[in-house]
Amino acid sequence: MSGFKDNTGKLKPFWGFVFSLLLAALAFFVSGNIAYEAGDQRPFRIEFIFRLLWALLLLGIFIWMVTVADHVEEHRIAAQGLPRARGWVKHLVLGFLLGGVLTCLTLVPVHFYGQFRTVNLMTTHLLPNLGALLLLMAVGALAEELVFRGYPFQHLVRAIGTLPAILLLSLIYGTVHLRNPGADAWAIGNSVLIGILLSTACIRTRALWLPWGIHVGWNFALGLVCGLPVSGFRVFALALYSQLYGPRWLTGGQYGPEASATATVVLVLGILLLWKLPLRALAQPERQVEAQAPTRQTVSSIQT
Repeated sequence: MSGFKDNTGKLKPFWGFVFSLLLAALAFFVSGNIAYEAGDQRPFRIEFIFRLLWALLLLGIFIWMVTVADHVEEHRIAAQGLPRARGWVKHLVLGFLLGGVLTCLTLVPVHFYGQFRTVNLMTTHLLPNLGALLLLMAVGALAEELVFRGYPFQHLVRAIGTLPAILLLSLIYGTVHLRNPGADAWAIGNSVLIGILLSTACIRTRALWLPWGIHVGWNFALGLVCGLPVSGFRVFALALYSQLYGPRWLTGGQYGPEASATATVVLVLGILLLWKLPLRALAQPERQVEAQAPTRQTVSSIQT
């Protein structure tokens, strides 16, 4: 038994977390460089190539780690938190709706204390871009969920426990937003809360479907429907371009409503709601076990 492996020959949970996070970061930079070179200096094209390539690389990396490090020979996608068990579509749709509702609640105070001005950008020649935009939202959110609520998160939970793992990865999730346009302490703090909210959804359901749905629903409502910045970027503002006017605590400034005080309140309420909702954990495919193993284990290492 080496310092990296346990007595069964599998990579220890902590090292599984460290190596998978490092490989995810490497995939991030590789995807970004390729997208920049192939994007012809067009922001949407660069973002589309980057997000799609990063998601594909992450799936490949984590499939490889599940196989080599965890000795899982089947259900490798399910092992990353995407089991196609009964109820997975319901969780995905519920998450999408919940993400949209949380966005709407965040924007309600603007009606009373600020102004909301919108310019219609949608024309018929932009319709073909709508499908590409929806795909960008889906794969972009999936990539972030795979990194921050998928394989690395599962192994960190096993290594240090559920609550410390949620807090640590949510802090990392918030920190990576530091370089976004308009990011400040309030924006980073709310990003940490978003990380906690999505991690709570993952823990409650033992899968990524619900947090993935929330992530997409939030970006869809905020960026496409409302035409506002998503974490400082306006890449999703295809149909509308909107601007909020009012105090900084209300609008979030250049970063957008995610950096507002109203978002802080809504996110805290969302975390409490997810913790109290009667959510059902999805059934997990069974892992192949050796003959001498006395018990049956599941591929998911997330424990409720």
